[in-house]
Amino acid sequence: MVEIPDDIRGYLKQFQKYHFWLLALLMPLILVPLAFTADAQLLREIDTRSSAVKAKVESINSVPRKTAEGLEEFGHPQPEWAEQISQSNDALRKTILSQWKYLWDQQKPIRVWPVELRSDFLRAVIRLKPDEDLSTRFRDRYLNTIHRIVKKIPERIDATESMDSSASDGGFGRGDFGMSDGSDDDSVDRTVLWDSMDQSELYQSFFWTTTPSTKQILLAQEELWAYAILCDVVVKANNQSSGYHDATIPYISRLAVGYRAAEEDPGGRKGGRIKTLSSGFDEYMDMGMDMDMDGEMGKPLNPRFGSSGQGDMGMEYDEFTGMPMDSDSGDDDEALLNWIYVDSEGKPLDSATVNESPDTKFVHYIPFCLKGKVDQRKLDLLLRSFATMPVPIDVRQVRINPDAMDSMSGDEGMMGGMMSGQDSTDGVRRYDLDVELRGSIALSQRPNGKTLGLETDTQN
Repeated sequence: MVEIPDDIRGYLKQFQKYHFWLLALLMPLILVPLAFTADAQLLREIDTRSSAVKAKVESINSVPRKTAEGLEEFGHPQPEWAEQISQSNDALRKTILSQWKYLWDQQKPIRVWPVELRSDFLRAVIRLKPDEDLSTRFRDRYLNTIHRIVKKIPERIDATESMDSSASDGGFGRGDFGMSDGSDDDSVDRTVLWDSMDQSELYQSFFWTTTPSTKQILLAQEELWAYAILCDVVVKANNQSSGYHDATIPYISRLAVGYRAAEEDPGGRKGGRIKTLSSGFDEYMDMGMDMDMDGEMGKPLNPRFGSSGQGDMGMEYDEFTGMPMDSDSGDDDEALLNWIYVDSEGKPLDSATVNESPDTKFVHYIPFCLKGKVDQRKLDLLLRSFATMPVPIDVRQVRINPDAMDSMSGDEGMMGGMMSGQDSTDGVRRYDLDVELRGSIALSQRPNGKTLGLETDTQN
């Protein structure tokens, strides 16, 4: 340990006693020069950076004054550059419009209005402009004709029509669980059995009791075209079959498009894509409390489908026919757009999004659901039928045994078990598998150059 001499000890005691005041005097003498030095260095850095920025700006401003020797034939980047870019963009827009017209013309055979509406109606609707309305007599004619047109859908897939009977008795008038037993009709001679309860639900969505608006007619006809496309897929898949016994898809429990097929969580986007029975009955019941029979939650109201997925909320029924009555609210036309279209990923769109989205001006993605029995040996044939249709169809989901959780309760699960039991006993349909296909059908909209920013108007 170092010893401090006695003659210094007094000074140290004085320093310890007054060290605060001594340091207070010394610190400014040290810090002030350092501050001025740092400030000067910062100013020099700012000047250096500022000079570099000014040099870059001057370099850019000097471009118009320079000449490109030997490259005159390519044109000077300014001022012709902006004009060339504009011309390039216009050329791209015209190319897109050309492809848009090609898709529109390719789908022309699909956009066929029913001949039952007669030629004057067809002429009026073809000449109809976006902001115009059909006359009342034409809308009344559609009202009185549409139900007969819808009844022809089962015939298109070689199935027995059972829409009226199922509507009057709740779907249980043609055999157990809405299926025809073949004893009182020609179902035994048909290639496809289509659940009458599903037929009834489809029929009720087109059974109107008040004169529809022009928008309601146009949207309903677009939906019918989508149904026709799905029916053509079924026919194409069953084309190599000679009857029910060897059909690719012999039984359909659900055939739906638009609002009836839309899901809040398409393809398990929010998780839960795989469900097992190990979770138990209690978890299944808790899940069922928050979901409707199709596993859908939170569907917005659509006037045409008030009795589908809405729990009959706010619906009135005709006392003679028992069919849902249409509302005459002024907001119905906008609400008709709720959840009838989806985006490219399958997410349903509400009416506000449909009106604002630029994508819906080009194409309408209509969701679909095809559910039933499929010969597992021909599942690839069914998928190939979807892929080879002239209309773009995106099959996003292939669900195997979708009603496994429903086997504990529910009519649809019981019906699936009954069909499986029949297959295992008669030895004919032993390879049938419960399959549910979901996706979207892309229907082109009328080409319009103004939508693309061109001066060209709509061309047909």
